[in-house]
Amino acid sequence: MSRGFVGAAKYGFGALGVAVALAAMGGSSIAQPKGNPGAVLPVGPPPVAADPAVIDKGRDIFTNYGCGSCHSLGDAGATGHVGPAFDGNSGLSQDFIVDRVTNGQGMMPSFGGQLSGDEINAVASYIMKVKAN
Repeated sequence: MSRGFVGAAKYGFGALGVAVALAAMGGSSIAQPKGNPGAVLPVGPPPVAADPAVIDKGRDIFTNYGCGSCHSLGDAGATGHVGPAFDGNSGLSQDFIVDRVTNGQGMMPSFGGQLSGDEINAVASYIMKVKAN
């Protein structure tokens, strides 16, 4: 056995084996999202909802939870300047919004304890649906 293979087996395959074993057992791995450890993220990233009722629900949540105080979004008439602007923001995704609304980060508060997974998905769907590209 060559010396290089021993090193790969010792380090590379060992880490791979641990990751596979943890995944098979349903355990956590080092790739878990950071944030509020008590928050429960909705299962799987839902596609951007086209259902008008979901979009309306998301719009109501955006308005009633004061999102426009920090974020700008033309559809909501929001002109906040503390957080990122949503219109024209190509870095946004459904998953990203769900994670930030659920867990918060920096000045962004966590809403995971205040909103249900459906409500968080609705506001994320609303933002993704109406933001100007």
